[in-house]
Amino acid sequence: VRRSRGWAWLAAGLLPAVLLMILWPEPPLLSPKTLEVTAIDVGQGDSIFVAGPDGKTMLIDAGGPVGGLNEAAAASSRFDVGEDVVSPYLWSRRIRRLDILVLSHAHSDHMGGMPAVMRNFQPRELWVSIDPNSEAYRALLAEAHDLGITVRHFYAGDRIAWDNTQITVLAPQPGYANPGEPVNDDSLVLRMQYGRASVLLEGDAEAPSEDAMLASGRMKPVTLLKVGHHGSKTSTTPAFLAAADPKEAVISVGKGNTFGHPRFEVLERIEDAHARLYRTDEFGLTTFLLDNGGGIREASSASN
Repeated sequence: VRRSRGWAWLAAGLLPAVLLMILWPEPPLLSPKTLEVTAIDVGQGDSIFVAGPDGKTMLIDAGGPVGGLNEAAAASSRFDVGEDVVSPYLWSRRIRRLDILVLSHAHSDHMGGMPAVMRNFQPRELWVSIDPNSEAYRALLAEAHDLGITVRHFYAGDRIAWDNTQITVLAPQPGYANPGEPVNDDSLVLRMQYGRASVLLEGDAEAPSEDAMLASGRMKPVTLLKVGHHGSKTSTTPAFLAAADPKEAVISVGKGNTFGHPRFEVLERIEDAHARLYRTDEFGLTTFLLDNGGGIREASSASN
């Protein structure tokens, strides 16, 4: 009897530990002490996953249907890039909650997948800039409010300390306003610094926004450039590229897209700048790992 009671007490003592092992989530698959920037292959759109050196997470854009003419068809489709591409990737990295969700601007190929991502990963904050005249954008803000997500607006000159990095907002400028439909120059442009390494995340900013960034005096060379507007000729001006002077560059672009992205002249510019170029239409999902000494390396996933 004493022996059976002993086993009973042992089982009772072990039960909480077993339940904890079952219920306690495994840690995310991240690379400590590096700044990770992953260009997720969402076709003709943008979605960039960022993991900070101390393990915080950020997603900038979430892909979506391309262009207003496709939105009606996309609405009737069962495919949702946020649910079917971006979320499974984040789950594969054991991400259960995002710290920050960033919307560069309210075009469907950047914003369309966001509602699913917000519901699945309950980000603590949603970062935006200006508020254009867009029903889809207003619906996104309303859903963020319903989910208890803090919405923060940023403009050029704002600085944010985040997970052992320093984020500087380069665009849009404080005086910029757009009461009309969303446009590319609405893009919230972020520069992230980790030690001597840095990344410039340009959204779809075009030449007027790039010129304003240059005029502001805030442009500095970076380790990695996320090329603006999928490599369109409207972005990545020679002066802007010279100021950014990246070691490596990545273009998020759809294979066989009808826009002719990336444009030959932009590719030629990047080659002339001696920056190593990656494209999601050719390389697929690509992860860049930046160390605080200024080094950068690529991996198919941060767990490799």
